[in-house]
Amino acid sequence: MYKLNNEFEINYDKKIIPDKLNPDLDKNLEKEVNFFLKWGYLIIDKALTNNQIIILRKTFDKTFKKLKNKDHIDFNLFEYDKAFLFLLDNKPVIKRISAILGNCIQLHSASARLSRPGSKNQNWHRDGNWPVDPNGTPIGSIPGQINCGYYLDSLTDKNGPIAIVPGSQKAFFKPPKKDFEFPDQKIVYAKPGQAVLFNGWIYHRGLANNSKSNRRVSLICYQNSWMKSRETFDGPIISKIKKNGSNLQKLLLGSVNKW
Repeated sequence: MYKLNNEFEINYDKKIIPDKLNPDLDKNLEKEVNFFLKWGYLIIDKALTNNQIIILRKTFDKTFKKLKNKDHIDFNLFEYDKAFLFLLDNKPVIKRISAILGNCIQLHSASARLSRPGSKNQNWHRDGNWPVDPNGTPIGSIPGQINCGYYLDSLTDKNGPIAIVPGSQKAFFKPPKKDFEFPDQKIVYAKPGQAVLFNGWIYHRGLANNSKSNRRVSLICYQNSWMKSRETFDGPIISKIKKNGSNLQKLLLGSVNKW
């Protein structure tokens, strides 16, 4: 711990802060970043191992069984079960998040959604509330929020795939909150083991589940570390990680409390 001008204290280890803002990218990663910046989404293959899929499914089902009729965990997913924790800094995903946003990243939120049989089409929406400009800001900043969906069931036309409008993250206006189809929408049929990254400002929605089975997804959202998070990350499970975890985990959980 050290003091600046005796006015306020910074109570984190400076080693938490990365040595450089931008990581070095190979050609394949650079190609993925450019695709994401243009279209607002990216599908990552082999984001989960077969064993991790099994663990997530068991943990997901056990958690929602306890919650009975609830179908959405809005906050603090990691506080429900330690088995979710590996999603915090899952390497295949963090590698892409850092490539897009830079090394100074932080968790925005961790949530989950259970779409039961008979659930209807979601309305179109954005996760980010701020207005956007397709030209960015004068110094080149971009909206710094990326959501990551781990779909635990193969998405089909029956159980409800994900609909997005590629490039819509650059649109000036929010989508109408209605149930309709955009002519240039794309249907994403994600598979277990894949992760789907999407810009928080892209138009997207989950479609109706007309199957006889549940559709399960864990959603881990990231942002630049100097932005305000939706969650406080002060529950008992997360607090232990903030205290004893790796430098990356501490950074992701907001241990850098002042800049």
